[in-house]
Amino acid sequence: MLKQLGFVLDANRCLGCGACAKACELNHHLPPSLVWRTIRKVEDVTPEGIRRFYLSTACNHCANPECLRVCPRGAYSKRRNGIVTHSPEKCTGCKSCVVSCPFGAPKIHPTTGKACKCQLCYDRIEQGSTPYCLTACLTGALQLREIHTLALDNLTRLTAPLPSLRLTRPSVYFLPPRRVKL
Repeated sequence: MLKQLGFVLDANRCLGCGACAKACELNHHLPPSLVWRTIRKVEDVTPEGIRRFYLSTACNHCANPECLRVCPRGAYSKRRNGIVTHSPEKCTGCKSCVVSCPFGAPKIHPTTGKACKCQLCYDRIEQGSTPYCLTACLTGALQLREIHTLALDNLTRLTAPLPSLRLTRPSVYFLPPRRVKL
């Protein structure tokens, strides 16, 4: 079985502080108009209780990435550890990946006009270090794990409505937040 690295987010620990997103922005020298990691506040109210939590999301490094499938120039590749990378030198800025990704991960760089996305700091991982977003997470809510070794009984792929997962098989899991009584 091939290795597949992916994110696990503990929604009970995420404070929504944005340190992970800021670390990504600063260390990858992204312009303010370009965001690879976002923080979203979610409020779920049911008769049983209320859940308020944050989701920190970036590229899902899918097991079957749509961006890789549709790129006419072969600018995307999948590394042996499951990380999906993009080679800007092959990119023409056609936006095929941008419109095909159901999660909105690839973005067009405002200066180059070419696609770009989270590369999961693969260069840091190869050197035995941790991605910037994980290093910045003070509560340890965001983790990088080998997906095939996860005990999935307490984890979910989604905590909010998103496109079908069967095609792309995103490599992101969430530990759902606990319900709080009203």
